[in-house]
Amino acid sequence: MMRSGLIGAVIAREWRTRVFKRSFLIGTLLMPFLAVGLLAGTILLTQATDTTNVVLVEDAPGLISRIDQASGQLVPLCPGCFPERDKLSYRFTREAPADSIWLEEGYTVLVEYDGSVLQNRAGYLVYDKSPGSAAKRNIERDLSKAMEHARVLESTELDWQAYQRLKFELKLIDREANDDGARLDGGGEEIRGSIGFLFSALLFLVLAVYGGMILRSVVEEKSNRVVEVLISAVRPEELLLGKVIGMGAVALTQLVAWSVLSTLAFSAFQFAFDSGALGSTIPGQGEVPTDLLTAMAENDLTAILLDINWGLMVISTIGYFIGGYLLYGSIYAAVGGSVQSEQEGQAMVVPVIMPLMFAYIVGSGAIANPEMGALTWLSWFPLTSPVIMLVRVAVGVAWWEVALSWALLMVSARLVLALAGRAYRHGVLHTGKSSGWSLLFQWIRGHGS
Repeated sequence: MMRSGLIGAVIAREWRTRVFKRSFLIGTLLMPFLAVGLLAGTILLTQATDTTNVVLVEDAPGLISRIDQASGQLVPLCPGCFPERDKLSYRFTREAPADSIWLEEGYTVLVEYDGSVLQNRAGYLVYDKSPGSAAKRNIERDLSKAMEHARVLESTELDWQAYQRLKFELKLIDREANDDGARLDGGGEEIRGSIGFLFSALLFLVLAVYGGMILRSVVEEKSNRVVEVLISAVRPEELLLGKVIGMGAVALTQLVAWSVLSTLAFSAFQFAFDSGALGSTIPGQGEVPTDLLTAMAENDLTAILLDINWGLMVISTIGYFIGGYLLYGSIYAAVGGSVQSEQEGQAMVVPVIMPLMFAYIVGSGAIANPEMGALTWLSWFPLTSPVIMLVRVAVGVAWWEVALSWALLMVSARLVLALAGRAYRHGVLHTGKSSGWSLLFQWIRGHGS
């Protein structure tokens, strides 16, 4: 029967010897602030570089502009093709001056093309400083519609008004089906799948790193003969359980600390941003202050973060980390007890880590197809569920599936932990040259070497 007091002592030893290391403290404290700092830098830099673009269109063929009789200036043939936008306006000319001249006149971008543009559908975007990807997309969209207008005017069978009446653009708004026949607003599965994949990638990394730490710790204790002192006080099975739980507590401490510190750092940044201390304003509206969430929603790079249910994802990540770590950590410990060097152990754990790597690769496919059937089956298989189920949680899955999948993972982890304990009992004192999976399986069956 397991002695809880001795196991608790082993757990406390493993936790203290690693949590209070300078490298652990620095990494734990630094990572959340770096992550929030990256987010803050993205938002602030985007706002700082959000400049007004005045586009000079050199319409030499006269396809999309005409001379206004009242002002004598060139105006678009299709005014509706150039909607009013903040920080983007157009001027037209038949022949553009030298680059140095139009730049001095306040234009930031020059668009030039020739009479073959309707056939080759290509022109040039000339600038001294890049207008940005969003501005470029808007310029291409506006000019494409204006060229479309020009092609219709060339046609002898259609006029622009008739063509506009014939055009039809269908916009599909994603909604989720419900069992009672109702429809729930939803959508964004690809985005949510991407977020789920990021969480699964984080969990894959943590499981691999801390599993390797367990293996390294067991090998070092064997080589230093420290394990002989430890098993004089505790049974090998108790030492294995304490080591796995203790190292897992270290990883769990780091995950929780990252979550708490990231929340605090983000709240501090949000307070500074919303209070105007960072000089935040709404683009195109002078000194009118804006809040952080509005700024994030208007930024293509950060708007995706607002679609995340952070509480659910954090809880799911921690829950599946516990089950996945107990499962894989016990295997790593058993392998460490069966080898004489870390190099041997790394070679043996390659097949152990393959299911997680396979789950990682399949999970990356959720970015393009979050509803693929393979995700459902792999989210139930204990060796892959710690990674795959996080993708399904982000996309949307019934609570009972998550609960049963996690329960199956925990039962499997307990079974593997018991089998690993058998191997560990023989392996920690094994000093022979023989090693490998065949020897490990002998120990699991209860046959000593």
